Amino acid sequence: MSSAAPQTDRWTPVRAEVRAMWQLAWPVIVTQIGVITMGLVDAAMVGDLGADALAAVSIGGSLWFTCGSLLLGTVMALDPLISQAWGAGERAEAGAWFWQGIWLALGLGGALSLAMLHTEPIFALLGQAPEVGRLADVYVGARAWAMAPFLVFAVGRSMLNGVGDTRPVMVIAVVANLVNWAADAALIHGRFGMPALGVEGAGYATTATQMAMCVALFGVLRAPRYREADLRPQLPTRAAQWTILRLGLPIGGHLVAEFGVFAAAGVIAGQVSAVALAAHQIALGLASFNYMIPLGVSIAASVRVGQAIGAGRPDEAALAGRVALGLGAIAMAVMSVPFLLVPAFLAQWFTPDAEVLALAVELLAIAAAFQVFDGVQCVAGGCLRGAGDTRAAFVANLVAHWTMGLPLGWALAIPLGGGVHGVWWGLVASLGFAAVLLGLRFLRGRWRALGRVAA
Repeated sequence: MSSAAPQTDRWTPVRAEVRAMWQLAWPVIVTQIGVITMGLVDAAMVGDLGADALAAVSIGGSLWFTCGSLLLGTVMALDPLISQAWGAGERAEAGAWFWQGIWLALGLGGALSLAMLHTEPIFALLGQAPEVGRLADVYVGARAWAMAPFLVFAVGRSMLNGVGDTRPVMVIAVVANLVNWAADAALIHGRFGMPALGVEGAGYATTATQMAMCVALFGVLRAPRYREADLRPQLPTRAAQWTILRLGLPIGGHLVAEFGVFAAAGVIAGQVSAVALAAHQIALGLASFNYMIPLGVSIAASVRVGQAIGAGRPDEAALAGRVALGLGAIAMAVMSVPFLLVPAFLAQWFTPDAEVLALAVELLAIAAAFQVFDGVQCVAGGCLRGAGDTRAAFVANLVAHWTMGLPLGWALAIPLGGGVHGVWWGLVASLGFAAVLLGLRFLRGRWRALGRVAA
């Protein structure tokens, strides 16, 4: 009995951390699924307009999110800033970071909205078919004005996540999907007395929904339980804005490097054929749905690691990271199974086209091969972000995707004639490499020397 007691004691903190991590993570996972579902609903509801419309909404959405990723990552610097301040007991400081993020989101988001009003030359430069490029430009233009609300919502989400309150954002995301579905039905197909705008209607529906989400989040933050954070409006300061940019630009670079490679893979798929692009986007949409699980765990890990570091408990931060890595790997191993067992059932929701469907099924089998890699690299990046180490994920993804995975995928797809399958095998290689680099980076613990990022 005496030998069993130490074993029980050793695992007790792990079980406690698993419970704490999951309590934070599952609402974030639902939230992230809600966010990605809006794009999937857009694609699904324009699917019966033809392969060109489906390809346009898919690649247009990829461009929109790739452009927004740099700014999204920049405001995600608030994750460690707010969580570490909250963990240190500096409640008012957490509220101050929130307002600094709001000003940055409004400025950067407004500027990018203007830049996205005419994107057809970009799609032509990327080698897309003229009709796909024209429709994609219409879709992106309709979504352009959602950029600032999208970023402001991300700031509010960082505030709530940083204090450990992840459920209100989940509720908003679930309700928003119902609103987006109704708006899509009205504006794409002309239901409920509205005009039928096709792909343009899909863009306007998502823009209106994201604006409504932003308003709802501000309503939540007015609740009495957040008063200790002192969320009264504050003017921007140069020092605070620079701190956010210094920490956030590498996070944004990481997101651009990661999400951008999938957009670039779509460009290569489009050069193969419109069918290949449509199949690629269906498989990518389903893989992105799975990715929301490790992304949710990643955000929860960032909070747990950040709060522990703010409280001066690096050993607890290390435990939180190890637990998160395990949860991410296990979850993605489970989520790869449907890609192998029922791929046709999943893909049929997006298109009735038999040729596109058959190719999407083949790509999902390849996607199953990188699910665990994707989960580990995503969660490791979140752990490092919570510790204030925001550059490692950027460098790792830049090297893995852009110097290895994408060139390999292009070579397999075009010169060697492997088609879109080659693109996806390149992604398998790059995600595996990124997982190894980032997993080892966190486990070696060099982040312990950083301390609080804004101390």
